[in-house]
Amino acid sequence: MKSPDSHAWTLRFSLFGIPVSIQPVSWVVLAILGGALGVEEGGQLGRVLLFVLAGMLTLLVHEFGHALAGRAGGAAVERIEVAGMGGTTHFVLLPARRLGYILMVLAGPLASLALGALLGLLFGLQLGNAWLGLRLAFLLPWVETLPLEVQQQLLMGLYTHPVPELLIQFYLVGMSICFWWSLFNLLPIFPLDGGKLLGSVINNYAIPCVLGLLLCLGLGIWSLLEARWLNVMILGYLGFINWQYLAVFLRRRK
Repeated sequence: MKSPDSHAWTLRFSLFGIPVSIQPVSWVVLAILGGALGVEEGGQLGRVLLFVLAGMLTLLVHEFGHALAGRAGGAAVERIEVAGMGGTTHFVLLPARRLGYILMVLAGPLASLALGALLGLLFGLQLGNAWLGLRLAFLLPWVETLPLEVQQQLLMGLYTHPVPELLIQFYLVGMSICFWWSLFNLLPIFPLDGGKLLGSVINNYAIPCVLGLLLCLGLGIWSLLEARWLNVMILGYLGFINWQYLAVFLRRRK
């Protein structure tokens, strides 16, 4: 039987001595998350492609954050695999100390936020205002939601230092993904990093599963009322995983 990443179209490479595999389905999932099902014109398709590229870059940076921090803490990294809705860093050996494990878990979201800050800095430098770029990365990264003062500074920068439209879209989409995905990933929902982090700190993984179930239920109902069907499916899937893990953790305690 072939391994999960043995598909002929699986992209494979190695970086920092760590093997990486990207399964074909991950590109499809990213395209759907980027709005591919609602594309009606060429401009929208370009935005979807930018979302896919920025999303894949964020996933890889996130997983390398886990892998490199884990290796620094004494862990043995086997490989990184990107498949479905996210990535997974496979370890042969985890850090021996709890603090090392906590830092390893936290390193993923922090790496994504650092990538967002880097994109913001590069954007700001092109506009002639590096500080503005960093503000764009950590204030809600969609232009229309930014304070009026920041919007005016952004427009002035674009007029003063013309930046290609495609590059502008990549910066904005990339910063938004880094910000929102990191925020979502830090929610106390198992097996997201927030759930693992809480479980490690309190040395009890059943509690993050219970919180995860409640959060998935609450956010799922809100998404249902807002007709956000993709969010409903994602939250339903995460809720099911939390239910399964909770059953496992409770059996182990008996």
